[in-house]
Amino acid sequence: MWPGGHVADRCWGRQMTQHQNTTSPSAEIVSLWQHQAKRDISAIGEMRGYWESLRGGRLVPLRSEIDPREITGALEYGFILERLQPGAIRFRLAGMHLCDLMGMEVRGMPLRSFISPTSRARFSAMLERVFTQPEIHEYVMVSEDSNGTCLRARLLILPLKSDGGTVDRAIGCFTTEGVVGLAPRRFRVLETRVTSLINGAQTREFEADEMPVTPAPLRAGFAETQEAFDAEPRPQLRLVVTDNPDA
Repeated sequence: MWPGGHVADRCWGRQMTQHQNTTSPSAEIVSLWQHQAKRDISAIGEMRGYWESLRGGRLVPLRSEIDPREITGALEYGFILERLQPGAIRFRLAGMHLCDLMGMEVRGMPLRSFISPTSRARFSAMLERVFTQPEIHEYVMVSEDSNGTCLRARLLILPLKSDGGTVDRAIGCFTTEGVVGLAPRRFRVLETRVTSLINGAQTREFEADEMPVTPAPLRAGFAETQEAFDAEPRPQLRLVVTDNPDA
């Protein structure tokens, strides 16, 4: 239950405070801007740990079970998505960090708005699988603005069921490392990490320019394998590493 009642389109942040004042004067207010930013890994870990605790052995938890008071350390970076139809996945709620990255309110915008054109088609196709398989997705990304400011990012997406039993919602966390700089920031996907909720298989996929010479185990944080400079153009191939013997 959201503070003050279950309202599907209530925004996390300043808008949340505004709506709260019009509903119940005694309701508890969770205001994002009062929280100090934590390290991104802490926010990602808190969001995933909370989702796993709600799941409790089920395939996917319910959207109605989410209580933002239980994830206050991740709220600034958190969001809830709604899949309206195939290819139409939009923000229902979003923390203030996402608004800072875009330079505007992002509620109602598609998630792919944060992705650079070079990665957008692939990202949109992958994102559908969060709802249709379902799967847990984690993305490692980078954004370079016109001033050369480099911003690293991690995006975690966890599926949810609506009250009707359909997997058409998702909760997640979008964190960055570095100076936000000029908005809007759009991100190029470097690595995609997928966990199947059906059989537990895990896969990693790298963009061509980020492929390690030897596949490495899953890493925390933003470290990347460094490669020697290659003056010759390389074919745009992708590498998929899977822990599923039947894949």
